[in-house]
Amino acid sequence: MATKKKIIGFVGMPGCGKSTLADYAVQKFHAQKIHLADFIWQWLARQGIKPSEESGLMASLYMWVEYGDIPVARWAEEQIKKSKANLIILDSLRTLEEAREFQIKYGDAFHLIAILAAPAIRLERLQKRARFGPITKLEFRMRDREELRLGVGDLIASSNHYIIANGTLEETKKQLDDLLKKL
Repeated sequence: MATKKKIIGFVGMPGCGKSTLADYAVQKFHAQKIHLADFIWQWLARQGIKPSEESGLMASLYMWVEYGDIPVARWAEEQIKKSKANLIILDSLRTLEEAREFQIKYGDAFHLIAILAAPAIRLERLQKRARFGPITKLEFRMRDREELRLGVGDLIASSNHYIIANGTLEETKKQLDDLLKKL
């Protein structure tokens, strides 16, 4: 009898710890991480556009307006099919439509986990990360507003499970450990 894959979707605001926990799951549980933003970064590369916060956001908006969320979900489904891992972490779901696609496709094997962290903590993390350079408090607030406009807040509210990532990394990892053992 074949082992059924578990598909775990992580959702949360920027800087909450989604990718950190996804990387941890790869290390500890031999999961495969599928970062949904990679679809956008790959598309930008094919267009010859330099990746940045702005180009990523504009590409996301373009894709969403032109095609909805289905292309990202379908791309992720292809990655899942190719994977030999029994645990798949979908890093950074952003909309109810994406989650609905995975729920329809994978049923009870799909679980949505919201990673929550206080805004001050998230801002500090993003300032340390500085993926595309320094981020100001205003830029942080504008980015949050855009994420909420795209539907991240609705997706967080509809999550099956929650991890509070305001404490230490070890405390947050333990929450994930405990949750994955139950699923």
